[in-house]
Amino acid sequence: EEGGLRDLLASLPERHPESKAALRRRQHAQFGRWWAQLRAGNSLLLYGFGSKHDLLSRFARQQTGDGACLAVNGLHPGLTAKQVRAGLVPPARTCWTRLKACWACWDRQSWAAHYRGCSKDDMLELVGRDQRRLYLVLHNIDGPGLRDHSAQRVLSELAALPNVHLAASVDHVNAALLWDQQVCCTRDRFSWVWHNATNYEPYHREVGYAGEGRGGGARAGVMQSATVVLASLSHSAREVFRLVADAQLDPSGEQGVTFQRLFQQCRERFLVSNEMLLKAFLTEFRDHELLQTKRASDGSELLHVPLGEEVLQQVLQDMDAMG
Repeated sequence: EEGGLRDLLASLPERHPESKAALRRRQHAQFGRWWAQLRAGNSLLLYGFGSKHDLLSRFARQQTGDGACLAVNGLHPGLTAKQVRAGLVPPARTCWTRLKACWACWDRQSWAAHYRGCSKDDMLELVGRDQRRLYLVLHNIDGPGLRDHSAQRVLSELAALPNVHLAASVDHVNAALLWDQQVCCTRDRFSWVWHNATNYEPYHREVGYAGEGRGGGARAGVMQSATVVLASLSHSAREVFRLVADAQLDPSGEQGVTFQRLFQQCRERFLVSNEMLLKAFLTEFRDHELLQTKRASDGSELLHVPLGEEVLQQVLQDMDAMG
């Protein structure tokens, strides 16, 4: 079971901590050089084995104080390049949550109103006229929603603006093919400077997005369809799903809920009248791969959603909009 395997891997002791710490120190010592390369008109691209999320986030915190910084998680299943572009338009920046490093943290309904009806050229002009430096930190520019030439063209147009500085990471083994000879103009606009950022850090954040950014994983489709599936269910079914998700996100709990505890909560909220109806809801969730069971420390069975924390929080936000 994937959830149990993930928990087991997380509990393993860290190996070679001194060597990994030395790698981190060497990479942190390069921040000044990276910043100078950004100011010279280049874009940074970090590659190599290990999660580069914390490394890029630290770079952004330390080196972007002279401008505005937007951090985006490219692995988010709902993300598009056009939404990233819209997020840089000056009115939309009032909706940023600084350095949360996740697309899910934006108030999408608020900033979406600022760019409806605006053409691509209008938005690029608005971004380009801004007097401040704009730093775009894009974790996994090879994410599922950005992995095509049209999306990369949109991002390259942003990177080519004099006041926009792009720092990104890749994990997919074939990421370089996004900028092959057929799209040389896109590659030239990025003006990449490649940095080997191998650090052997665990992919804790990325694993919640099914590993699609690292070259495989059919489960990305499950997360992309989660909101659509839930929207097709009844309000009561969605509220049952919310109870399971809330129990899983509770830091004081065991990242899941027993069937009996869930049934009790559902009855208290008048969501179900009997166990048969609750089991029908749970079967629906399982059929769409939105529910699994795992063993708790006391041997009991826990119901849980096989999604990472950030993805699950975004699904809950989308559910709020459903009413």
